[in-house]
Amino acid sequence: MSRTKKILLTLLAYLTAFIAAVCVSSFVLNQGKVSGEQQRSSADLPLLYVRTGGELMNEMHGYTEPVDGGYYRDTLTPVGESKTINLSMDTYGHNISSVSFELYNDQYTDLIESGDCTDMEKVNAMVQMQLQFKNTLYSNREYCLHLMLKNDQDQVYHYYTRVRYGSDLKAAEKLKFVLDFNETTFNKDSADALSSYLESTSSSSSSDKSLVTLYSSSDTVTWGSMAPYRTSEIAIRLKEINTETAAFTLSYTIESSAGDINTFYNVNEYYRLRWTDSKVYLLDFERRMAENIGLADITVSSGALRLGIGDASDIDYASYGTDQQQYTWVTGDQQLWLYDNTNRIMTKVYTEEDDNHNCGRQDEAGIKVVHADPETGDLYFIVYGYMHSGNYEGREGVMVYHFSHEDVLLEDLVFIPFNKGFEQMRSGLEELAYMNDDGTLYLLLEDTVYAIDVNMGKMDVAYKDLNSSNCTASGDGIFVMCDGGDENAGERLKIVDLNSGKERTIEGGDWRIVPLGYAGKDLIYGLIDPQMLTEDSSGVIRTPISEVHILDENYNEVKTYQKSGDYVMRLTISDGNISMKLAKAVKNGNYTDYQDAGEDYIIRNIENDDQKIYVDKQKDSIRGQQNWLHLNTSDSFVPISQSARYLDPGYDISRKYEDTDQVEMQYYVYTKGRMDAAFATIQEAVDYGTTYAGTIMTSHKQVIWQKAGRAYIWDLNIDSINKTSNTQSMNSILIKTIADYEGWELNGTIDDAEPLFAAMTAVLPAETIDLSGLKLDDVLHFVYRDRVVAVKLSNNNYGLITAYDNDYVWIADPAKGEVYSMTQTAAEKLFEQNGKVYYSYMD
Repeated sequence: MSRTKKILLTLLAYLTAFIAAVCVSSFVLNQGKVSGEQQRSSADLPLLYVRTGGELMNEMHGYTEPVDGGYYRDTLTPVGESKTINLSMDTYGHNISSVSFELYNDQYTDLIESGDCTDMEKVNAMVQMQLQFKNTLYSNREYCLHLMLKNDQDQVYHYYTRVRYGSDLKAAEKLKFVLDFNETTFNKDSADALSSYLESTSSSSSSDKSLVTLYSSSDTVTWGSMAPYRTSEIAIRLKEINTETAAFTLSYTIESSAGDINTFYNVNEYYRLRWTDSKVYLLDFERRMAENIGLADITVSSGALRLGIGDASDIDYASYGTDQQQYTWVTGDQQLWLYDNTNRIMTKVYTEEDDNHNCGRQDEAGIKVVHADPETGDLYFIVYGYMHSGNYEGREGVMVYHFSHEDVLLEDLVFIPFNKGFEQMRSGLEELAYMNDDGTLYLLLEDTVYAIDVNMGKMDVAYKDLNSSNCTASGDGIFVMCDGGDENAGERLKIVDLNSGKERTIEGGDWRIVPLGYAGKDLIYGLIDPQMLTEDSSGVIRTPISEVHILDENYNEVKTYQKSGDYVMRLTISDGNISMKLAKAVKNGNYTDYQDAGEDYIIRNIENDDQKIYVDKQKDSIRGQQNWLHLNTSDSFVPISQSARYLDPGYDISRKYEDTDQVEMQYYVYTKGRMDAAFATIQEAVDYGTTYAGTIMTSHKQVIWQKAGRAYIWDLNIDSINKTSNTQSMNSILIKTIADYEGWELNGTIDDAEPLFAAMTAVLPAETIDLSGLKLDDVLHFVYRDRVVAVKLSNNNYGLITAYDNDYVWIADPAKGEVYSMTQTAAEKLFEQNGKVYYSYMD
């Protein structure tokens, strides 16, 4: 064979191999598009802003489908006497042909009015417009505003904000104070100007810059020695406002070059202020900062990886792998990183950042690793909340991701839309989001557990009609639920190993039984005497726990707690600390009530699975306290750094879940511009809201209480009440007075033999609420919100609170058949003598 022919044959062989490789690659990659280093397609939906005092605030991100606006309170838009709102729009290249609006009540159930935005014109890079309300707005109410943008392809994008009307809100003036304060923090020479607004204490740390507060020094508030500068516009959000007070949040990014090191940070600030004609008082200030670690910043020093400034409690991490290969994943500030310990490679797997949009909504997004494969190093995780970019930009829900360690490739697996707000979604996912080795992912959404085959994209219902408050799960896939019984407690516990599918039960026997949670791998449950599951004098069914049992992972009993005469009314678990709120049962006629008996505690030593991998804080002279992740080595080196590529599946991966109208009642307390805590009772929520100046919103979408949101004088204009007689009972008079005031028709006949609260619940066309135990000052928030409050005046008599001012309250008393006033001091004393029993309602 000639040399030329050999060369030609060799080239032909190479060409054949190349074509085959291209065909194989094309077959694989045609299942989806690999988009290189880019995480996802950039955000491109239009953004809406409210113009106030020449500033743009309340940045609104669009939804591609309508959601239930009653669940959302990200922003509050002020409306003055002109009843107009000025809007600005960044179209991001969309040709928007019209903007319309709908105004609803605060629950987003009743449409008040609708119309079109007018005077649309382009000013520089923005489109400006105005909307005007025609209907009457009330100063003590919140409303839900739904804005709809239609483009030239008839696509509609949906935007939501809450609205508060007031004649003297001074939103622009209050915002100017906040922005001036923020600007001054970047000027070290003006530090003294801030001192008069701060309440600096010597106990406040100057080295921990992840959290700066009203009690920090002026030097700390002006960034110490960091000398940063802003690298983004400020995203301004108004959270609360009334005539005197207001609360704002600011979000922006900064860079610091101090110490010849460039570091970048995401900053979120909270301001609460009170405005007077003579002075502005800064009631609260908080600045949270988290370092934004870039690929070029990754270094390991003496075996530790610097994570930088940030809240250590926001960092989650775990190590996994085999004897030959070890990995460590870490999450924080909406990022997921994977470190290959053996090969010293650090990969940025996922980030919420998008340079195309200023997405300052990180409080309403979560990330959770649900499975780590020790053999391959692969990760499976969920991201839940609002989708800022990618194929499902403008949707809210749960995205399931897979990261291939070998291919350095991130892919979407399943998307589950959810339209009832972040808190409803988070409450279930924090309880159960777990994937087993077979690739079945279990998620709890509302009252249903779903089983998702992540390989096939198939989603089925595993367990339904659950009461999520009577469910719990361990970190290694043991799910516990009540079986039998009712919504208060079960006849037995059903325990499912989500790894093997094996089930077992714990019988309650003569008791009712409820799961209380896990402390590490220890299961905690409570036993309840079924005879105690009865209504108290206020008509509420309590769940007093007589015994608390703790089982280890092999279901051996390791601890039993019971205290003669006391019942556990609430139990919370923090690491190994178990705290219990106790009460004593007290007979009250035919009812059993419960009096506070203090707290008790159980301490469990929770073993750390791997103490070789841990996070601690180390300090330097410029940036102060910083988080370091220790990686079970003593070496110092610069690891290889890389970002995951992204695989677009190229088809719709959304799956529907079974929506339910049954939403378990919870009381969400919003503080410092974010949802901070959730409670099962209004009493606990008010106690927390009082301490932290909060706003309370129910899981049924009612805004019912605000620490600083009550007028000094309010009158429901109920000037008379009938007197009880042989033909008119107290229940009938009180309930009919409430119905007449609200303009309601009753849902049936009033039962005069029932306790008042039970009778109200049976016939009023609104949710009733037991406010018993609250202080009078807190109860008056309901009167301010135009809700009549029933109050116990004596053993056999109730009245209605109909008005108040700074010194007096007015009572409509059916026993006397008249409306009269009492000083608040005298009224508080009388109400306390009769148990501080108050009932009202939420519509």
